[in-house]
Amino acid sequence: MLPCVSRRLFTWLTLLAIMLASGTTFADEEESTWKNIASMFEINGYLENETAFRLHTPHHFFKAQNLVQLDIKGRLAAWLDVTLLAWAMYDLAYDVYPASYREQVRNQYRSNFTGDDVFHHTLREAYFDVYLDFMDIRLGRQQVVWGEAIGLRITDVVNPQDFREFILDDFIDSRIPLWMAKFDFYSGDWTFTVLLIPFFEPNQMALSGSDWEWTFNRPDVIPGLTVVTNDPDEPGIALDNGEFGARVAGLLGGWNLSASYLYTWDDTPTRHGNFDPATFTLTFDQRHHRTHVAGLTLVNAFGPFVFHGEFSHNIGKRFNTADRNDDDGVVKKQFLFYMLGVDYKISDYLFNLQFIQKVIFNHNDDMFEDQVQNFISLWVQAKYFNETLRPELLAIYSPNDGSWWIRPKLVYDLTDNLAGALGADILIGGPMSFIGQFDENDRLFVELKYSF
Repeated sequence: MLPCVSRRLFTWLTLLAIMLASGTTFADEEESTWKNIASMFEINGYLENETAFRLHTPHHFFKAQNLVQLDIKGRLAAWLDVTLLAWAMYDLAYDVYPASYREQVRNQYRSNFTGDDVFHHTLREAYFDVYLDFMDIRLGRQQVVWGEAIGLRITDVVNPQDFREFILDDFIDSRIPLWMAKFDFYSGDWTFTVLLIPFFEPNQMALSGSDWEWTFNRPDVIPGLTVVTNDPDEPGIALDNGEFGARVAGLLGGWNLSASYLYTWDDTPTRHGNFDPATFTLTFDQRHHRTHVAGLTLVNAFGPFVFHGEFSHNIGKRFNTADRNDDDGVVKKQFLFYMLGVDYKISDYLFNLQFIQKVIFNHNDDMFEDQVQNFISLWVQAKYFNETLRPELLAIYSPNDGSWWIRPKLVYDLTDNLAGALGADILIGGPMSFIGQFDENDRLFVELKYSF
């Protein structure tokens, strides 16, 4: 994560630029009344409660989260827009069960006002849109969405991800916005995009002692062995530590196509081990490594069927291994990650079926991950009563280890502004599998959202 001072400096400079640009525009107006000022901005947002209850012992509320989102959009000039998106969140569960979580977990999870660098986490997005004849420019803290897959990210890897709720949170909420410059160039049916990302931010992993702390792919600890895990060594602020992305998207022969490239850092640090036999201590240093991600997506409709394809070739990824002859328990590999899927719509029913596979090249038998990893997903949604009642089901199955994530959900629009949802997350599998590590974390959840 960026040093606190740098993040705050960039945030305050962005807000100052917004105020100066707004002030200049206001000064050109003959009447600078609050009515004229307000007419330049559109304010939207929502109030949302998400409550989830654990079905296994110990029975407790995973969360009782209350969230307020404020989205402000303004037209400062014919060629200049501004967007601000802020969050304020409080989770009652961490005050109801203070003895169940250590202090660091309570401080960072119960509210975005109680963790460190409050302003950075409250101001979720803040950017300018500049419209020119031949291109658009977006400058500031933002999200970039690349990809087609449901449930798992394949080429949608520009923004790091918040894993504090595993992969159960919606992508729009779990993506961590980044400070960047995004340039879109247009030519006919084609769009060319360039991303310049000057600062690094990692994935936000679940803290030790929280409900969703990752435990899979970790070796058993030998009795008497002392294990020390150092804090991640993150890339510093330097020009050559920035990230770069490029993408071209358009129509060709009836297909929606895109090709992308991302020169980035692995957002999840790799654990490098170092064993000291004199003290019988195993020390893990956590490091982020450079990776290259080349992506391709394609979409086409044939009658009621819509076919999707998404592919990424990842170069430079580090994997952990149990090979005791390896100095630090880390090997560098390439892997292919892809999805083939189809949508089918009939009457008020929509079906999405996906086959997802990850293939690691030059695989070693001692690696914790299988050489070929398969996932099959099914998403079904129906619409009743003028689309106000929407039952849906998401199921992801891994044939490698027999693990499942099953989410039945029922959404009902009580009014035009108020929606409620009732659902469950069922996680099945062995303790060393990606999904099955949370086999005991099945939950029921209720959501209530008022939009304005």
